[in-house]
Amino acid sequence: MQSLITPAAAQALIHDHLPKIPAIPCPLHKCAGRILREPIYADRPFPPFDRSMMDGYALCAAEIDANGTFKITAEAPAGSPQKTLPLDESACIEIMTGAVVPQNADCVVPYEETRQLDGGQIQLLDPSDHTAGDCIHPFASDRPAGALLLKQGTLIGSREIAVIASCGYAEVQVSQIPSIAIVSTGDELVEVAQAPLPHQIRRSNDVAIETALARQQLHAQDRAHLPDDAAASRQQLEKLIQNNRIIILSGGISMGKKDFIPEALEQLGLHCQFHGVAQKPGKPFGYWSGPDCAVFALPGNPLSTLTCLHYYVIPAIFAAMGQCSAPRAPAVQLAKPVNARDDIAIFLPVQLTAAQQAEPRPPQNSGDLVRILESNGFIELPPTPEKTYPVGTTFNFHPWF
Repeated sequence: MQSLITPAAAQALIHDHLPKIPAIPCPLHKCAGRILREPIYADRPFPPFDRSMMDGYALCAAEIDANGTFKITAEAPAGSPQKTLPLDESACIEIMTGAVVPQNADCVVPYEETRQLDGGQIQLLDPSDHTAGDCIHPFASDRPAGALLLKQGTLIGSREIAVIASCGYAEVQVSQIPSIAIVSTGDELVEVAQAPLPHQIRRSNDVAIETALARQQLHAQDRAHLPDDAAASRQQLEKLIQNNRIIILSGGISMGKKDFIPEALEQLGLHCQFHGVAQKPGKPFGYWSGPDCAVFALPGNPLSTLTCLHYYVIPAIFAAMGQCSAPRAPAVQLAKPVNARDDIAIFLPVQLTAAQQAEPRPPQNSGDLVRILESNGFIELPPTPEKTYPVGTTFNFHPWF
């Protein structure tokens, strides 16, 4: 293991040595969770016409008098061509939400603010309460035609899909989902369905990694298990490196006699950017990279694996796909004092309260898989010369996926 570096330095080295992920065309209905790789411009103004925001009556505000009586002369449903309101006749046009506001009309009065009279007339309940512009979404008030609406590198969700569709893009350029391999290591691990012997445990880190990736619309192409054998591990790793851009590996990277992974990766031509981070849990975490493949080598203890996956790996995959900015981690305050360290960062599992306070849920150790069920994420406590972090200290919160 190399000299320990800070979590911030580890993040920087990862992001400086990520593989290139190509852009591909993608039908709009399959773009959810993808990274946009082209800018989206408004093909016409937003909105493209003066739009009624309510069901009611379109009229000219200048014609409102103390009596507030208007005669209905036409109907303007949504999706119909623009109507023309007669002027100087105390006329109104019945209009639906989303319809084009008639020419000469500059005010929409909702149904509930009127009453019906005989002879196709309506009366405003409070004539003094209505002015020009009421209940109208003005033409081009959101964006003009040609305006940049979405930048390249935007993560596509429901709002972004709506904007892209509104601009007429049936297909857009997005980042290809990188080929990902999930690798577990160690002779002590057996299949989930297998009854373990007293000295064995069932594999769980690989399925935990796979689940967290799937919740972020990322999916593993390959899954593999490496035995505690140097030659066999190297042979399998060589194939995985050839066939995948991202390899997420759990275990086999510490200082034990059976930890062959670091040597095997370097023999296969990958460069070690770092191996060892001043953090707890996850100190042995390392990162190896080549022109077309990146290997995230996570410590095998469950909490170490999950913490490094959420803090480093998943954000790095999105950065490799061209995401222009990662979502900001919400700030939370400690609900109880926590002991501090002056030499390493601590990733502390916490449970958020309704008041967005972080209740510490410390595990017994980095192998304590069960206790983290009491948490819904973790916070990073940077090193400090102080003995404790007091109640109310603010930290960024990272949720479990």
